[in-house]
Amino acid sequence: MDKITIAVLRVQGGWRVMRNDRRVGQYDYRVDAEEAGLDLTQRLHRAGRDVELLVQQDGSHDVEAVMGWQTLH
Repeated sequence: MDKITIAVLRVQGGWRVMRNDRRVGQYDYRVDAEEAGLDLTQRLHRAGRDVELLVQQDGSHDVEAVMGWQTLH
């Protein structure tokens, strides 16, 4: 199975959660999008899928991998 990429991205008017380039959620606030992205990432991981979580940094086009998400509750 291929790795699944979950990305939390800044979009005009809010934040979007993407799964392999497909929108799975739209949020007004970054914290809500990050929480949703983390929840989805952890559910996929528990189901045995290879998954990574990326988050866009404020004021930048760069996205960075979130490390240690497996231990967050």
